[in-house]
Amino acid sequence: MENKSTHPEITLKLQSGGMIEFEKTGILPNYLVFNSRELLRTWRLKLKEDTQNGVLKVNGQVAFYYFFDGLGCKIQSLKDGTITEEWEIEEILMELRD
Repeated sequence: MENKSTHPEITLKLQSGGMIEFEKTGILPNYLVFNSRELLRTWRLKLKEDTQNGVLKVNGQVAFYYFFDGLGCKIQSLKDGTITEEWEIEEILMELRD
């Protein structure tokens, strides 16, 4: 029997496109959209490079570090400034917008 993980379920969607920004810049933007139903949070971050890392905040406090490399995404959970858990997002969805 497997141990149930204690980290919150976070999904990741790679979002590409968007008419408003495309009309202004002529470039199709790409975003990382993290979502957690458990935490009632969605984080939408502009993807500036093929590999990117950053933080996800909850109530103004850094709760997670993420490391995205185009092939996958690792998440580290923080509590009181200490990394408590690390996992990889297993499925990344892709959404194309016009």
